[in-house]
Amino acid sequence: MRILYLIGGRGVLGGEATVRDANFVRGLRALGHDVDAVSLSGHALVDGGADREGIFFSLERNSFTSMFPRLTRVPYTLAGFIRKPRPVTDMTSLAVDGRVDHTGPEAVNRLAGRDKQLRRDFARLIERLRARDWQPDMAILSNIMLSGLAEPIRGTLSCRIICLSQGSSRLIEGLAEPYRSDARKLARKNARFMAMVIATSRFFAIRCTEFLALPPSHVRIVPPGIDVSRFAGGVQPRNRDPFIIGFLAPISNRSGLDILVDTMDMLVKNPKASFALWIAGPVEDERYWQRLRRRLDGPALKNRHNVLGVLAPRERREFLSRINVFAIASREPESKGMLILEAMATGLPVVGPSAGIIPEIFQHVNGGLLVSSESPAGMLAQAFELLATMPETADKMGRAAAEGVAEHFSIESSAGRLAELLEEAASYEPAVTAAAGK
Repeated sequence: MRILYLIGGRGVLGGEATVRDANFVRGLRALGHDVDAVSLSGHALVDGGADREGIFFSLERNSFTSMFPRLTRVPYTLAGFIRKPRPVTDMTSLAVDGRVDHTGPEAVNRLAGRDKQLRRDFARLIERLRARDWQPDMAILSNIMLSGLAEPIRGTLSCRIICLSQGSSRLIEGLAEPYRSDARKLARKNARFMAMVIATSRFFAIRCTEFLALPPSHVRIVPPGIDVSRFAGGVQPRNRDPFIIGFLAPISNRSGLDILVDTMDMLVKNPKASFALWIAGPVEDERYWQRLRRRLDGPALKNRHNVLGVLAPRERREFLSRINVFAIASREPESKGMLILEAMATGLPVVGPSAGIIPEIFQHVNGGLLVSSESPAGMLAQAFELLATMPETADKMGRAAAEGVAEHFSIESSAGRLAELLEEAASYEPAVTAAAGK
C-alpha cells in the first residue's frame, strides 16, 4: 500500500507524539508498505534531536536544495540559518496548563484550512507528489490539528484518510470561547472526511468518539509500541541507597511535579529508607518551576533532588537505568504512554494514577503499582515506601515489566495492528457518509 504520512506544525517538537509517528513509519516500512513521510513547515525532531535517520522528508529542505541542486544533503543548522525565520508555532504542543487562549485564532484558522502556511505546505506537497508521479492509497494525519487538510486531500488525491488522535482534543478544550466552540465544530466537520480515527486506548477512543461526534465504528484503537531492541541487555541491579524516584516529563502544572514534591516532603520523614527525586524534562511554565525550585532548595529537600534538564536519547536511557522507579503524577489522563513503555522496558516498576492509558497497559504488563487520583501525594508515598522496603518485589515487577513490553508493546505489534486497520479503512466510506441523516 502507498501511504502518505503527514506530521505537522511549525517547529515540530520531538515529544512522545513524534516518537510514536517515527515508530509507525519504521514499522510500516518494515512490513513492506511504501510510506512517504513528510514533515510540514519544519524539520522533524525525533527523540529530541534532528531527524538524522531521514524518516520524515522536510518540505523546507526540498525548497532549499532546489536552489542548490549540487547539495544533496543540507545540514539542519545551515538550512535553519539560511531560510527566512518564522515564528515557531507547533499547534500540537502549544497547550501549557490549559492556558492557550492566545492560540485560539491560530487553532481555528488551521482547522478551517485558512492557515496561510498550511495552505502553502499543501501546495508544495502536491507538487512533490506530482513530480514523483506518486499517488497514495491512504493518507495518515498525525493529529487532529492537521484535519483542515482532510477535505483538500480527498478532493485532490482521492484517497482514504485516517487521523491519529494524540491529545489535540485537550488543546481545543483549553481554548477560550468563542474559539473553543468554533474549533470543536471544525474538528467535527473535518473528521467526517476521514475513514477512521485511531486512538491509543479504549479510554481515549470513547473520548474521541464523543468529542468528534463520530460513529463508534470509525474510532479504532492501536496501542503504542517502542523499539524494544534499544533497551536490550536485561534488567540490571540498581543501587537503592537512596531509592531514586524518577520524573521525566514537560514541567508544568499539568504534569504534576508539585505532587511529587509534596510526596518527597512525606518521604524524608521515613526512618526506614532514604529517598531522592531526579527531575528531567523541558520547562513549559517558568513561574510554576521557580515556585518548585524554592521548595526543592529548602532545607528538607536540598540534598534530596537532582535536576537534569532536557535529555538526549542516550541520556534518557542512562537516566532510566539509574533510577529505581518511574513516577507519573499527571493531573490529566496520560494518552500516549511511550515514556511509560520505555521505563518498563529497562526493567523499572512504574507508579502512576489509574486513569487514561496507564491501567490498559497494566492489563498486559504487571509492572508496577496504580494509585488513586484522590490524595495523590499520600498514595504515591505509600507506593514508593513499599517498593523501597521490599526490593525483591520491586525487582520482580521490573522483570515482569520488561518481559511484558517486549511481548505486547513492540513496534512490530503496534505497526502490524495499524497496517490491519489501514487495509480495513481502504474499504470504508468517510464518516460523513456513515453519519448522514444525523
